[in-house]
Order: sequence, then C-alpha cells, then structure tokens
Amino acid sequence: MGIRRHIVRNGYGPELVELFLIGSVVSVLAIRAFLASTGYPQLGGDGLHIAHMLWGGVFMTVALLLLFGLLGPAVQRWSAVLAGIGFGTFIDELGKFITSDNNYFYEPTIGLIYIIFIGLFLLLRALRQTRQLSPEEALANVLNRLEGAVEGRMGASARQELLLLLEEADSANPMTVSLRRYIREVDVLESSGSNPYLVLRDGFLRHYRRIAASLWFGRAVIAFFVFQTAVQLVLGAFLLGGFRVLAPQGLTFAEGAQLAASAVAGLLILWGLVLIRRSRLRAYPWLLRGVLVNIFVTQVFVFLEYQLAGLSGLFWNILLYLALRFMQEGENPAHQDDCKVLTGQVQQR
Repeated sequence: MGIRRHIVRNGYGPELVELFLIGSVVSVLAIRAFLASTGYPQLGGDGLHIAHMLWGGVFMTVALLLLFGLLGPAVQRWSAVLAGIGFGTFIDELGKFITSDNNYFYEPTIGLIYIIFIGLFLLLRALRQTRQLSPEEALANVLNRLEGAVEGRMGASARQELLLLLEEADSANPMTVSLRRYIREVDVLESSGSNPYLVLRDGFLRHYRRIAASLWFGRAVIAFFVFQTAVQLVLGAFLLGGFRVLAPQGLTFAEGAQLAASAVAGLLILWGLVLIRRSRLRAYPWLLRGVLVNIFVTQVFVFLEYQLAGLSGLFWNILLYLALRFMQEGENPAHQDDCKVLTGQVQQR
C-alpha cells in the first residue's frame, strides 16, 4: 500500500504511449522499405555484420538519457518518439532470434510483430479509459508541466491545460491557489509549441469526421459492407464445406484461420446489416464488432501468410472502423466521448 500511495500517473501518459507506438510502426515500415529497395545491404565486412537491432538499442539509450538529464514535456515527447524508433528497429529483427538459422526473412515475423503492436495499442486504449486523475495527481501534473514556464511565459493552450488540471486539484490546498494565480499572470507566447504529430492527427480526424457525416458517405460504407460480407461468406462456405476450388493443394493453417475469422466477421456484419433498417444505433455495434474481428484476428493471419502485403487491408479496416465510429457519434451524441477516447482527442485532467 505504501508503494501504491506514491505512484502518480502522468497525464501525458496516453500521448507518450501513442508517440512510442507510432515511432515503432514507422521505423519497422521504413527499415523494411529501405532494405528491400537497396537489396538488403550489410553494414560491416571481414566477417562482421552490425545488425540494425544494435541501432535500436542506441535510440532507446538516448531516449533514457534525455529523460534522466532533462526536464519538460517536450523532452518526454522526443524521448517517446526516439524510444519508439529504437523499439521498432529492435523488434524488426525478431525473426533472427526465434529461428535456429537466424533467419531475418522468417515469414511469420511480420505477423508476430503485428501481435506485439496490437498489445501496445490495447495498452494505449486502456490508459485512455482509466479514471480521471485524483486531486493529488492533478496537482503533481501541474508542477511537472510548469517546468517549461519558469521564465513566466507559456503557450495559450498549455496555460489552458494547466488551469483545467487545477480545477481537478484540491481547491483548499494553498499550493493550488498559488499556482492558479501564477499561471493566470504568466505571459502568453504567440507560438504555443503544439506537437506537430497531434496537430496533423487531429486535423485529419476533424476532416474525416466531417466527411463521414455526409449522407452519400454513409450509403457508400453500407454498400461496401454488403459487398464485403457477400465475399467473406462465400469464402467461408468454401472453407466450411471442404471445397478446394481456390486452393487445390489444400489450405495452410494461416489461410484456413484467415478464412474462418473472415467468416465470423462476415456473420457479425451481416447481422448488423439486417438491423440497420430497424435501428442504426443497434446495427453499428455489430458492424464495429465485425471490423474489429478483421483488425485483431483476420489481419494477424494475413500478415503471417502474406507479410507486409497485408498493410493495405489493415489501413482500409482502420478507416472503416473510424468511419463507423463517427457515423455512430452522429446518430447518438452519447457516443461522442467514446469516439474521442478511441482517437486520442481526450484530455486527462
């Protein structure tokens, strides 16, 4: 209990995990693309080969040293990005360390890396859905974020965030009163120093939400689901019926699991399509469940079998999922907070 009492959650935690995840994904994709385009060169010679896993360790070490030696939210963000790049560079060589012949090209590697990234995403979502900060944690987070305002200046958005945090702090605490007075008196900088990634992300989501609210977009999404469900159920019928028309030599485990998961997703989506004429609010959760099965189950086996060729399907399913959440939000404003938790547009106070 004594240890738990001294644990203080970081209000920037979800944002930092998201930056770490993005850095990891981008580094894996960039490394694979670079190696494929350059013929898989090796750094070294005379029997030596410097694996890029070692560079991953360098990035993660630099991230730790920045956290040890410097203060401020900007340092935390840069450390999260560098640590993510380092982790992605490290995990990209997973195939070498789970095979007896150190095979970087071991086909299931991309699927295993995808599973790891799913775990990181679920951690991110869990962090966003945790309860709000306690009064003590809110006050501690204000003190942590004031490191960049010791000269009596800060951005307008940063000041607004601090004032919102102080609303959650104990108003009877003299430190809360003093901090509120100090923050209100600081000079506001013209440049707020916003995180470029978050600005781009929120801008994309804002425009995508506007498009998803249009009538033609909703009809196009439903029409696509009708087509996709028909295809998935037909493929599932081949699997369950034991036909080998598409694969005369038989299905591999990954192919069979992929078709089975697609069939389950198809059934969930089919039921959502049946309900959609009666009630969109009842239909959308079933459609979302079908897309989630595709993202968290079907795509695993797609990556296991086809490696990075499965990226297009993943991006498409993510766009579909966001579209459905925005459409659900438009039908019922009560789902707006859930959608913000999903997309990261929630401030932890």
